[in-house]
Amino acid sequence: MIRINYITAMVLLLLLTKYSDISGQGQIAMPTAERLQVFTDRELYIAGEEVFFTAFNISNDLPQDISLILYAEIVSSEGKRTSGGKFLIENKMAHGSLLIPRDNITGNYYLRVYTKYMRNIGPWSYAYCSIRIVNPYREDILTGNDTVLLPTQTGEEESYLTITTDKKGYHPRELIQVTILGSGNRPGKTNRLSLAVAPEMASEENTLQLPDQDRHIQQLDFYPETRGISITGKLIDSTGDNAIRGARVNLSIIGQGRDFMAIQTDDSGRYFFSLPAYGGYRDLFLCAAHTREVRPRILVDNDFCTSPIQLPSPVFILTPEERALAFQMAKNIRIQEVFNTEKLDESQSTETDRAFYGNPSYVLYLDQYVLLPVLEEYFNELASMVKVRKRKGEKYFKVLGGRPEMGIYDPLVLLDWVAVDDPSKILAASPVNIDRIEMINEPYIKGDITFGGIISIISKNADFAGIDLPESGIFINYLFLNKPSGVPFKPSASANIPDTRNTVFWEPSLILDEDNKASISFTAPDTPGRYTIFLKGFDPSGNYIYQRKVVEVMAD
Repeated sequence: MIRINYITAMVLLLLLTKYSDISGQGQIAMPTAERLQVFTDRELYIAGEEVFFTAFNISNDLPQDISLILYAEIVSSEGKRTSGGKFLIENKMAHGSLLIPRDNITGNYYLRVYTKYMRNIGPWSYAYCSIRIVNPYREDILTGNDTVLLPTQTGEEESYLTITTDKKGYHPRELIQVTILGSGNRPGKTNRLSLAVAPEMASEENTLQLPDQDRHIQQLDFYPETRGISITGKLIDSTGDNAIRGARVNLSIIGQGRDFMAIQTDDSGRYFFSLPAYGGYRDLFLCAAHTREVRPRILVDNDFCTSPIQLPSPVFILTPEERALAFQMAKNIRIQEVFNTEKLDESQSTETDRAFYGNPSYVLYLDQYVLLPVLEEYFNELASMVKVRKRKGEKYFKVLGGRPEMGIYDPLVLLDWVAVDDPSKILAASPVNIDRIEMINEPYIKGDITFGGIISIISKNADFAGIDLPESGIFINYLFLNKPSGVPFKPSASANIPDTRNTVFWEPSLILDEDNKASISFTAPDTPGRYTIFLKGFDPSGNYIYQRKVVEVMAD
């Protein structure tokens, strides 16, 4: 395990120095921050819908992903977040969806994406799409009065990609066949493309073109997430707000996929945890190692950006035609909710429910013995690998083992997977509330910390046996990765179930074959009207692509 940690550290060092320049003063220049671009499935939405998006890393000077996590948010012009998520970056792209809250106020909003590393520069370096949200069940509107707007991206008038369809008009449920073809006078092909089909008036160009930002990192406050989701913060002395350096911070993941991590704070008192690739929200418990010299207080960085920004806030206006479209889209959603019979995925999680330390060396089940008055007697009176000793008048745990390191390092003591460094708190627990005690009687390395064995106490009711947890500890309900998003609304094969898709088709990553060609097909919805097939992306030279073609669905 020591070898693995050493290799990991060296890989991270090489990654951060691969693009570095050494100045005359010996300072290392960090890699420039990423440059992203984001596209959505359309521009007009109804509250309660999902916004589907795809994001590309278009940094030509970064041949590989520095960051593995993409942050996506729906924000107001003041940067106030109404929805957010975290998504895995693979091969310089990420895609997913964000749910618009049902109580969202009608108005102009932005979908923005960024990495944690980009937060060193600020929100003007992020990628943005403007979107309009209509809530037909609320009368209030997000006010706006700006007349100067940010420009949108413009594609080449003569793009080397063309969109063709087998027909111009279709009847509901008829198959629409689309071909994307690249011209032969442009070398190479690109896979940085997305394709969407949506109502024509809901498909305006909305990818913002922001002024170029200097992407060189002047001050490193946020490290790139090279291994996945992370949680960072600072440990300070609550009596004077001074940073505590070289102190141990413990992190426990509680519940399914439980885990434990420990790390030492750096010279500025900061800590950095790289977390497993779990999905959804998980309960975390962070605490500082027990000490009598200071009263530690744990500060946790906000996982989403909180830097202020003022984006254009135009007056929200819908033309009569757009009002009619929004009304039809709202009706479509209600019909979907009535007829949607798809069951939620109830498959079991593949995450292990085993302890992170594997099989224990010994397990002591308290119910197998006569009830003793205090927990200490179970360690000292029974044949056990753990004994309670005294040192300078204070009790401590001693794990018995044959390795010499066992006499050097203190054991890791867990109660329901939460580290508790104060033995007096553990020994105050009533044996009636304890189910079992699992023990590891050999040195155990977790992160960059070595422990002289493990004592893991599991309560009967998962309630920490009723004891007080460390004073410095805090519980956090933390968002890990968002679940992969499916297709916007899968039409039913049954003719008796209405097909009321607002986004008819969405392909976040369109792949061209060796002939620079892609063929797709989908069925026309039941809602008649004009629909736009629009293609967005970048060609091999990094030029922006925007192509569109309108087809019509005719009423029967």
